[in-house]
Amino acid sequence: MASAINPVPDKIIEAYNMVDVGPKEIQTSQGLDAIYDTVATTKSNVKAFAPVINASLSAFGQSDVGITMKEGIDNFYHGMPVLMKALHELKDLHPFVGVAVLAFETVYTLVKKRHENDKKVIMLYVEMKDTVSVLLRLKDVQNEKLIGPDGITIEDHLKSLVKQTAEDIKVCSNVCDTYMKKRPLAKVILSPSWDDKFIGFAKLFTQRRQDFQHELSVHITQGVDKANAKLDAIEDTTKALDQKLNVLKDVLRELASPEHNRLWEDIERKGGIKSVRENDEMLRNLERTASKTSSVSSAKGRPTKLVHEDPNTKVDNLRNDIFEDPDAAAEKNRVVFYRKFEEQKDQIVSRMTAVVNRASDRVVRELSGGPHERIRDKSIHEIWKEMVVTFQGWRGNVKARHLVLSLRDHFLETLCPENDDIFSKGIAEVSTHNPDAWAIKYVNAAQLQPMTEAIDDDASGFISIAEMNRFTSSRPREWSLPHWVAFWAVGYKTSIIDYANMIERLFGKMDSLYYEVLPPNRGSIMTYFFNVWMFIHALITPVLRLQSEPNDLEKFIPYLKEEETRLGNSLKRVEFIIDGADTLTLITGAGRIEKTIFPLLYLLMKRHYEVMRTMLTKIVDPRELKQGIDSLLCIEEAIRYRVDRLTNNFSQQKLDIKKQFENFAFGIFQYFHDEKALWSGDYVRGLAPLYMPYDNVDEDQNVKPEEILRYECQDKLALDEWVYDGHTIDDVPDYRDVPLPLRDILGHWHGYFYEDNGTHQIAGIDTMMTFVLEPGVSEQGIKANAWSNRGRYTISGSWSKDENDVMSVKLKMSFPEGYWMFPVAYWNPRSFNGRFDPKRQALTGVWGDPSDPENPCGQMEFRRIPPRYLSVYPSIKELSDNKPRALWKFAIAAVQNDIRRERWSWSYFSQRRDDREAVLSMTCRLGNFGELLYEEDTQRLRTALQRLTPADACFYGSKTNHKNAYTTFHWNAYCDSCMRCIIGDRLFCLDCVNKDTEVFNPIDLCSNAQCISQRVTYRQDIEGTHEPTHRLVRVHILVYNYQYGYVHSSASEAYKRVERFCKRIAEVSQESQEKENSQTTGDTNSSSSVPEPALVDSKTVSGNDKPVDGVITPDGAQDGAENTSWTEDAGDTSRGLEVEIPQDATDALPPQSPAVDMPKCANVNCKGPPILSFPCWYCIYCPDDLFICDACETEGVPDPEHSSMKHTKTHHLIRCLAPAKDEDTAPSTEQRLVSIEDRLDSMQSRFDDLNGRFGGFDGRLNDLSHRLDVLCGQFGNIEQLLHGLVGTARS
Repeated sequence: MASAINPVPDKIIEAYNMVDVGPKEIQTSQGLDAIYDTVATTKSNVKAFAPVINASLSAFGQSDVGITMKEGIDNFYHGMPVLMKALHELKDLHPFVGVAVLAFETVYTLVKKRHENDKKVIMLYVEMKDTVSVLLRLKDVQNEKLIGPDGITIEDHLKSLVKQTAEDIKVCSNVCDTYMKKRPLAKVILSPSWDDKFIGFAKLFTQRRQDFQHELSVHITQGVDKANAKLDAIEDTTKALDQKLNVLKDVLRELASPEHNRLWEDIERKGGIKSVRENDEMLRNLERTASKTSSVSSAKGRPTKLVHEDPNTKVDNLRNDIFEDPDAAAEKNRVVFYRKFEEQKDQIVSRMTAVVNRASDRVVRELSGGPHERIRDKSIHEIWKEMVVTFQGWRGNVKARHLVLSLRDHFLETLCPENDDIFSKGIAEVSTHNPDAWAIKYVNAAQLQPMTEAIDDDASGFISIAEMNRFTSSRPREWSLPHWVAFWAVGYKTSIIDYANMIERLFGKMDSLYYEVLPPNRGSIMTYFFNVWMFIHALITPVLRLQSEPNDLEKFIPYLKEEETRLGNSLKRVEFIIDGADTLTLITGAGRIEKTIFPLLYLLMKRHYEVMRTMLTKIVDPRELKQGIDSLLCIEEAIRYRVDRLTNNFSQQKLDIKKQFENFAFGIFQYFHDEKALWSGDYVRGLAPLYMPYDNVDEDQNVKPEEILRYECQDKLALDEWVYDGHTIDDVPDYRDVPLPLRDILGHWHGYFYEDNGTHQIAGIDTMMTFVLEPGVSEQGIKANAWSNRGRYTISGSWSKDENDVMSVKLKMSFPEGYWMFPVAYWNPRSFNGRFDPKRQALTGVWGDPSDPENPCGQMEFRRIPPRYLSVYPSIKELSDNKPRALWKFAIAAVQNDIRRERWSWSYFSQRRDDREAVLSMTCRLGNFGELLYEEDTQRLRTALQRLTPADACFYGSKTNHKNAYTTFHWNAYCDSCMRCIIGDRLFCLDCVNKDTEVFNPIDLCSNAQCISQRVTYRQDIEGTHEPTHRLVRVHILVYNYQYGYVHSSASEAYKRVERFCKRIAEVSQESQEKENSQTTGDTNSSSSVPEPALVDSKTVSGNDKPVDGVITPDGAQDGAENTSWTEDAGDTSRGLEVEIPQDATDALPPQSPAVDMPKCANVNCKGPPILSFPCWYCIYCPDDLFICDACETEGVPDPEHSSMKHTKTHHLIRCLAPAKDEDTAPSTEQRLVSIEDRLDSMQSRFDDLNGRFGGFDGRLNDLSHRLDVLCGQFGNIEQLLHGLVGTARS
């Protein structure tokens, strides 16, 4: 009984833990000495700890179950080494329980490797712990083959139960691992679903404990009375467990963190989960709030403008993560977790079976002699013992500097005993008879820093006995201690320099591959660079500045190769996927991350490079590199976690943190602590990337795509033309053998997603969908293939019939990931819950998120009406408002469509064309890409989507997918004018620079003429204001920070080259303008009524025209025809001033700049003038001064790679503007004052002239007044005459 067990003091348990697993990091020797004294007096009574395990079995019998559960969570790690030791002893006694013990030890080891764990997750691990603890009762069974009262051995009874428990532990741990990977906001919004999942596992482990207790009671107890008593005890325990399950939900709510509760309250204030799900901006704001309150270290101090992310894509990814069903998420994570689980299990088995004994190791037999007795290495033991005895100062830890210097003295004395006067002679003169004597020269004060860091894992400045034991036991088996110390003194530095250079070369090779791979693959490579290059560059930059020193490198190479092989094998076992801190530690082993970070990065990037090589001939699924990105970002998070820990440590020691990071680990973390010190504008503009031309001959020829790719690849990006093959979507399977009522719902169904009120979707971009229902695997199961603009996808579900003969149908739609589809990055699963209406032949119900069935998003209805008719069928709301009117309108529209379709009318085909163009051009723009989509455009798009049949929608979706795959999306740039992500061509300013206190972030513009002509004044991080006249670089492909320095320097040089051409173009334009003015004749007063003749090239004049000196006379334009082949629209000023040059006007050109030497547009089909005008574009790479006029560049030069200039889309352009005139230069202050005085004098003269003119107006007004008086007198006389005439007529 638990009450008969004497409680074991917590101090004893903690002390035993330290003996068993090594002491914790303790900063003062006094604390360690106190623990050592406790250990020395209690080690002999270890067996007394076993009853502690049994005591935990009756913990739930206490009155307050909730408090007991919380205490179990808080004390989960407490006493775990003792439990594991007891379980190992039990496994030796009864091997059949080993499968469950090993499973629990595996998941426990993985949990310890996480940086942080949620209390809800720990609650489940407590359940696992209590379950396996029940097995300890088997210690009373000496022979598991003994036959019990029922004639069956205990092993046969428990074997299958133990195996099932091990599988339960594995499955539950996968769910916990999935939950821990979710972002904080996702955990909050779907907390009810996750809590139900956790409660289910708690019930499962509770049942397992009852099963174990029942089976054990039958075999362990003897006699019926004892058995009945035991069964009564089990019944009491069952009641207690039921009570526990009743309060479990309340406990889970109390386990929620304060941040969790605040987020939940915020969601409730915003209208609940449904409102959040439907509002992108609300979701973004909640995510920002959750990120700020999250304790994840990777979110701290990171510049927000270094890598831009599409906000719409981010919301879609966030929504997908939040509303992903827990079961679906766990299933998606299962393969990765099981792989990690098996690797950890193998390592545990290997550790238990393989014991490495070194010649220098000693056996720790007793602890009564002092703290040095816990040291394993003989040399260190002697040094520590001597210092304890001699100076009475070294106890549990020692200053790192003292230890290193003592090591040096010890090595000199032991390795070179024949040198009596070692210290006076110096190391260079020491005899080298001992094979390890070469290492002595590296153990000195100059190498104090790297040697200290190698031993002092927590960078506290003190080395504990546990740290020293870990250091000595981690060396290669055949290496001596001096050899191992020498490696960390000088060999490690040389190795990271080599790895840093190899990583830099890999980036150069990846960069060159970008231009060689198939176009749909380029986005994946760019995404890779945007996400990983900056943090890796920040890591290796300090190392690239180091100089390799000549040393005994050949003595270290075997270990480096062995370590690289070990890391490579570990990565292969997890398929090069690192999904968290536990997996990372599993691969690298325990200890500081900087020990293995460089070879690990190199091996991962080498793998990713091989994936990129397959992109030369195959279209590779973007998820291949996406998983590689996630793995590298997990490493970045581990680095930032390490930096945070070091920062806190340095701060507690009151050290200069900046200087410490400059020196610690050769400075590899300094730019993670202070990123602005690296990412300044000057630094980025000065970057010179290492370009490594790709040559397949130099690469590994044995790499096969099927060996490194996890997903299917394609030879080309295929379109969904199968929808038009005449049978795939039209054939109806034979369901005559299917029994009723299931047969009634099988076959084709077509329908829409509707809003809550029954109207067509307002916010979504879904089209009509079609699916073909078929019988499922189970009796009540159904399945279907479906298609719409989401592509081809699958549906699973079930049906049932209630007592009223109403047939209910539940469906779950699982959509494929849109690899290049925008604006949606991932299609979220959707559910349908409704019933079958046999009279209307309809499936009517609601749709929503599978993980939140209580909150549907809207109505949904499927009919058997052919899609071409359903496209004009009234919505649910229209039918409910006025059904006769709605059906009458439907009949008219359906008949009209049939007539237009059957007659092949132009209106039918033109509408299909317009709908196709709207879908292909606007779908991408709807997602914040390219030109802004106005309300009328959005309405046009949604109307077009509603009219599409599922077949057309599926095909157009694949066309959009194909188009986007070949379109450049500048993920790292948003237009600073229209604020949208740039698609197509990107322009950035060379003149605008960031302030010294800001990180690099250039002025970016899209290719829209209005944006190019705008001033940018809101950017506070920029010196001054961006002006439309600034120098601009135009790029057709993605340019990221890695390339920016080279592009900037090349563009600056190009501007110097093009300056003389711009001056000549300006001179010719001025001469042409003067020539035009001299040829313009006619009376000034009549010029407004007679159109001015246009200057043209005589070669372009048609036969009906009559050119006279290059001027078309009115007779030549008798029909009002104008030559508009290259005349700019008067309303468009985006191209600047274009001057039309007559053929004979070239005679007037200056002799030093004849027209034949003037630059021309490189487009051979250019319709512009023969001589360029401003603005125009100049290639910064082509060696023969290639120009492109603005019109051709806007429209796109056809097949530029086939031009004689060898110009391609990968070449960048600069914008050429008219050079500023001399008088336009800024005048001096005196000149400005004189100019102002002249302008004032001119204004005074104009005022005087106005006064004179007003005086003249006064005279004219007086004259007019006199003339009006005369007219009034004349009118009076006329009136009198009229009166006289009237009187005469009457008489």
